Amino acid sequence: MDKAFIIEARSYDIWGIASHNFWVLRNDENQVLSQLHGLATDRKTNTFKPIGFFNDRLGFYEFKTANNDPSFIFNNQQAVPVYQGDVTDVLSRWDNAASQLATLNKQDLNYSPFGILGLPVTNSNSAYHLLSQLMGIDCCRFSGVLEPGIGNSLDYCNVNAGNE
Repeated sequence: MDKAFIIEARSYDIWGIASHNFWVLRNDENQVLSQLHGLATDRKTNTFKPIGFFNDRLGFYEFKTANNDPSFIFNNQQAVPVYQGDVTDVLSRWDNAASQLATLNKQDLNYSPFGILGLPVTNSNSAYHLLSQLMGIDCCRFSGVLEPGIGNSLDYCNVNAGNE
C-alpha cells in the first residue's frame, strides 16, 4: 500500500534498562501528527512528570505536533509500524482511543512507581496496552528492555462509563 497513514509503537529509553512505550500517528508523508501516552501525573498540579510516586495518578495524554505539544520522540529509539491503512481507517482507530482520554482520566487510577515486582503495576505501559485495545491493534513489545506494567491492560477500567 502506497502513502498510508501509520500507527507506530515507540520505546522511550529509561536508564538503558526499561521502556516507556507510547503510540505515534504518522501521516502519508511520514510526518508525526500526534502521540498517545500514559504518564505519571501529580494529583495536586495535574501535570505529568518523568517518574511517578505512590501519591500520583496515571494520566492519559495526546500530544499534537500542530499544537507544539511536548514530544517524546528522539533519534535511535526503537520504533515499529504496527498498523497502516487509508486515512479514514487509521484516524478512526486513533480517534477511538483519543476520544476516551477524558473518561480514562476520570478513573483517577493510582500510579505504580518503579514497576515494583510482585505488585500489580498500573503505569505508562499499562496505558499503552489499553490504548492498543481501544485502537484494535496489536500491543507491540520491544526487545532488550524491561516493560513493567505492559501485562496489565487495565481491563477493570470501564472506559465507556460517563462517555458523553
